[in-house]
Amino acid sequence: MTALSPPARDALRSEAAHWLALRRSGEMTASEEHEFRIWLDASPAHEDAWLRMERVWAMTGAVADDTRIVAARAEDARTHDPALRRWRMAGIAAAIALTLGSTWAVRDSGLIGDFKTASLADAQTFQTGLGQRTTLTLQDGSTVTLDTASEVRVSAMGSTRSLALVRGRAFFKVARDPLRPFLVKAGDKTVRALGTAFGVRLDGGEVTVTLVEGKVRVEEPRAFLKPGHSAEMTAGAELVARPDDSWTIDRVDTARETSWLDGRLTFMRDPLAEAVEEMNRYSERKLVFTGGRIPDEHIVGVFRAGDVDSFAQAVELNGFARIVKTAPDRIELAAE
Repeated sequence: MTALSPPARDALRSEAAHWLALRRSGEMTASEEHEFRIWLDASPAHEDAWLRMERVWAMTGAVADDTRIVAARAEDARTHDPALRRWRMAGIAAAIALTLGSTWAVRDSGLIGDFKTASLADAQTFQTGLGQRTTLTLQDGSTVTLDTASEVRVSAMGSTRSLALVRGRAFFKVARDPLRPFLVKAGDKTVRALGTAFGVRLDGGEVTVTLVEGKVRVEEPRAFLKPGHSAEMTAGAELVARPDDSWTIDRVDTARETSWLDGRLTFMRDPLAEAVEEMNRYSERKLVFTGGRIPDEHIVGVFRAGDVDSFAQAVELNGFARIVKTAPDRIELAAE
């Protein structure tokens, strides 16, 4: 079989994903079944792509009722544009196919460490190790969930409730108290809230705030010859403050952005390089590409945090790269 170019291979994967989603939806018409048979018989490459997709389904079929896939199906049902419907069906199939592992309950997964709850009465610092996630309960009833390799400094609760995210990522569910604002500092940025739920990530000099419920205000202090920034946020918004002093606010899928709280990492056409970096944050066993070159591909799927083995298998099954070596500390892949 003649080797396909990367664009042709990507298009073929999308076609196979479209047919898988359609067949598994239970709503395939006789006409569509006929079209599928014509497509399947048109080329050995089509059959190979279909068999790859079927193999992945055999590994992951139990996740078909995942809420994101169900939501995508519902959205697809409302779509009358054939081109847009085709793209969405491909996304649904890819989400099913790339979702490896049928359960993500943190207590059942040894991949992300122990889930602990601590009650904080006094000022102190709390941190998580690689692959761990921990929930803290503050004096006022607010909770803080720390992601892997993260650190938060909690001040004594007085007239204000003040915390500092030193590194990593945390999710805050704030008990309402109009007399005492809830402040989270990340670098030189401060998030001010009353009763709300939001996440903050500190990655180098970049601060990301994802608001799930309520309203918050993000502030930056004035400096010499620098006016400072401030922004009001409403639920469903995500603010990114970059080291170059630029701020952006966009609407996001908050369920996706906070799926790490359930021990899952959700990718929706994310660059493969970024997905690899995110998976590596949760595991001592790293994904490494030989030669340092990661294919310029985009990935769709839901994975258990830390499950680099399943992620590597999905990358290989979808033709992005080959697994060339496995070792206790790494999985080596080579671009196709």
